[in-house]
Amino acid sequence: MKRRQMRRALPTNSTVWRKMRAVHLAREPLCRACALKSRVTAATDVDHIDGDDANNEPSNLQSLCHPCHSAKTARENGGFGRAAMPQGTYAPFRGDESYPQKPERKGRGEGKS
Repeated sequence: MKRRQMRRALPTNSTVWRKMRAVHLAREPLCRACALKSRVTAATDVDHIDGDDANNEPSNLQSLCHPCHSAKTARENGGFGRAAMPQGTYAPFRGDESYPQKPERKGRGEGKS
C-alpha cells in the first residue's frame, strides 16, 4: 500500500485528491459497474479506469461501489491469489464479474442449535 501511494501523482489523503474525488462522485454518484448489471448502487470509490494512479484526467476516472472497486483492483494487481497483470495493461469491467465470495465456513458451532 505504501509503495502504491508513492506512485500516485496525488496521494489519496491530499486535499487536491479529496476535492477531485468529491467533485467526481457528485457528478457520477452511482456505481458504473453495477449500472451495467441494471443495479442501482451508490458509488463510494473513484477508480482510475486504466489502472494508472498518476493519470488523473477526468476521462480516466469512474465511480464504483467499494465491492466493485475491490474486485477490479484485485484483477489488476493480482489480489486473491491471482497473477498480477503486466503494468499498463487495461482490464475493462465486463459486467459478468463479481466480487469474489468467501468460501462456506465449516467451523465450530455450525449445525448446532
